[in-house]
Amino acid sequence: MLTLTQSGHAQEAGEPAPAPAPAAATLAGEYVHREMELVAGLRLGKDGQFLFGLIVGSLDQEARGRWETDGKRIRLISDPRPVAPVITASRVEARPGRPFAIRLLGPTGRDVPGVDLRIEFDDGAPLDSYMPGEPWSLPEDEKRVPRFVTFSIPSHQIAFPRMPIESRPGTTAVFDFTPNDFGVVDLTDAVVTVEGDTLTLTYPLGTLRMKRTGD
Repeated sequence: MLTLTQSGHAQEAGEPAPAPAPAAATLAGEYVHREMELVAGLRLGKDGQFLFGLIVGSLDQEARGRWETDGKRIRLISDPRPVAPVITASRVEARPGRPFAIRLLGPTGRDVPGVDLRIEFDDGAPLDSYMPGEPWSLPEDEKRVPRFVTFSIPSHQIAFPRMPIESRPGTTAVFDFTPNDFGVVDLTDAVVTVEGDTLTLTYPLGTLRMKRTGD
């Protein structure tokens, strides 16, 4: 596969990125943003590569790839493009004498905590809850029959497809969580501008203003 470099020359995919044009060389460096419970950084390498990292509360993100500029704006190209996590219906397990439950298992077979879920019924408002790191069951006072489940990770702005469930007392619906590149954000075509020593990055999770700290 061929891509075009800043100069318009064809470049084979996988080849090392060309060195930035002279206008870009002055933008290369490290940019950092710090505030309460949040640290973010973007390194624009002179070799045309970038590294990004963010930590805020329980949210960790990273990205890497190539960058280029027209002298006014910076374009980031994540390389390779990250693969989003996937949740799939796995199986229904017998659980005699117990109420209907839902489990979300990771690759090691352990329960995955902290993933939100929405349960829909034949009528009435949906029920919003989250996976506690063990089998999840309906509240004791909920007598409606679950029909659909939708998992999500709001902190990463990830919503998984709505899936039907067959809920019967004495059974557990098991779902598998495949993380893939979970935690790696795709910054391709994120809006990046630099004014003086301040770099502004706008991407799906918000806007960050970073100060240049070094070359």
